[in-house]
Amino acid sequence: MTAAGPRRGGGGAARRVLDGFEARTGLFGGVKTLLSTEVAGGARFAYALGGVLVFLFVIEAITGVAMAAVYTPSVAGAWGSLHYLEHQVVLGSLVRGIHYFASSAFIVVVVLHMTQALLYGAHRRPREATWIVGVVLLLALLGFGITGRFLRMDQHGYWDTRVATGVMGSAPGGDILKTLMLGGQRYGSEALTRFYALHVFVLPGVFGLLTALHLAFARRHGPKPRPGAKPAPSQPWWPYQTLRTVVLSGVVLATLIALTLLVGVGLEAPADPASAYEARPDWYFRFLFQLLHYLDGPLALLGTVVLPGLAVVFLIATPFIDRRAPGEGPSKRTLIPYALMLVGVATLTIVSFADDAGNERFQKAMAEADEATATAEQMIALGGIDASGRIPLFEGLELYRDKGCAGCHDGTKTPSPGLAGYGTRQRLEAFLAHPNGEAFFGKTPLDGKMDAVEAEGDARIALVDYLRSLGGHAEGSAASVERGAAAFVEDCTDCHNAPALVAGMKDYAVDAAGPDLAGLYGFEWTRAVVRNAGHVTAYGGSLDKDEAKKAMPSYEELSDEELSRIVTWLLAGAPGAKR
Repeated sequence: MTAAGPRRGGGGAARRVLDGFEARTGLFGGVKTLLSTEVAGGARFAYALGGVLVFLFVIEAITGVAMAAVYTPSVAGAWGSLHYLEHQVVLGSLVRGIHYFASSAFIVVVVLHMTQALLYGAHRRPREATWIVGVVLLLALLGFGITGRFLRMDQHGYWDTRVATGVMGSAPGGDILKTLMLGGQRYGSEALTRFYALHVFVLPGVFGLLTALHLAFARRHGPKPRPGAKPAPSQPWWPYQTLRTVVLSGVVLATLIALTLLVGVGLEAPADPASAYEARPDWYFRFLFQLLHYLDGPLALLGTVVLPGLAVVFLIATPFIDRRAPGEGPSKRTLIPYALMLVGVATLTIVSFADDAGNERFQKAMAEADEATATAEQMIALGGIDASGRIPLFEGLELYRDKGCAGCHDGTKTPSPGLAGYGTRQRLEAFLAHPNGEAFFGKTPLDGKMDAVEAEGDARIALVDYLRSLGGHAEGSAASVERGAAAFVEDCTDCHNAPALVAGMKDYAVDAAGPDLAGLYGFEWTRAVVRNAGHVTAYGGSLDKDEAKKAMPSYEELSDEELSRIVTWLLAGAPGAKR
């Protein structure tokens, strides 16, 4: 039997398959060679940092693929798909949390790994290429952070991206790069598609290639022993160094899980381009944000381009600046600037967080952001998320505020009725009892135009049942609705047209003092009132010209979709309205 021949006997067919696979790929032999590599001076936890980075890359890839299976890369659906992942997919919040915190852990471990390499002299000849590829990997990691934040399409992610790309656009030539990244000047569908492509396809491909290159260079030269360390015998990679890498990776994974469970990632309210939001970048860009506070105006270029550019140039040039012998410790020419750079970044980061902690305006803005997030969750609980990933009730509330409606209806000194509970039975009953109260016509041009309904008990219930039935709300018995209809004809038709009458019919009174009630609090009736409350079929018949000027303006500029969103929100009881 020759050494090169296939093994006979034990294993049978399975052994022949494995031998055939090995003969064609050499995979098992390669792994065996890798694991048997000798670690000069013995295994160390310091050498495990590189393995932890590979582990984090695998974690990011696995969790990223899992998230991509749920994520919808569209402006309408992005936020809703992440909310679905967080709240309805089994272990979805855990997967997203690990992905989020692993990105931060990546940067921390890369900096630790670079610091260890610098202290050990692993940046010098013949390992210059290994160091330089590591610097480029750090820059690619920052690219992941920039592109990934926008994919959330929540307030934080949206405004953080606007600030970051705005800073980039202010640099020489940055406007061109910004336009390429966004696909124009708007932060819409084109921008989201491009950020998604960069984050999910381009950057992982580049990062994977650079990682393979970095590992190949590191494998060629092996670990660099600490300068001045006592001579120690070599140890094979397996099991000594492998075990240390596995232990440290386990500690990192446990930390990621703990952060996810105890802190969580969170998802703020959907992005609102019309809002005013106090944007802050992720922690690893906080130093640059704080630096720009001190370098305002003409000096901004120093903070956006010059200093970051010099830092990158210094890191790349470090192996060539430090010309000490390979076995010696780090040179002061590289160690001191590197240490000052780390201290400067850390100091600016801490100062940035400290300033925000004492900034009342920022704290107020964050409280408002938390309130908006809670409101979005409330709207989801009441009306859900539609098929396109939108929150209909939340969008209706946002339009109510953005179009200026809240400025009148939510205030206590404005001549407008409150809308809380709009379209509900309870609000209708309260209106009939006190139509001129401050929650309704009081302080408006309609004050005193309608008398309170004096019917009590079953008579009032019957009238409400009838009025509710006009909008399609079948709540009372047929007999009760019939009694209410008779009461309406007897007591209310002096001001209102009978619901069966429409404009153009013989008996239809164009000058009726009250609005037409056919479809009362139904979708189309409410649409007509919002579009033009001053129309003669609505409340316009009750007002003279001077009073009409003080009444609710028409909203003919509302698109049909916007109008539908507001009406949907109103008919859900106007949740979020303050009165």
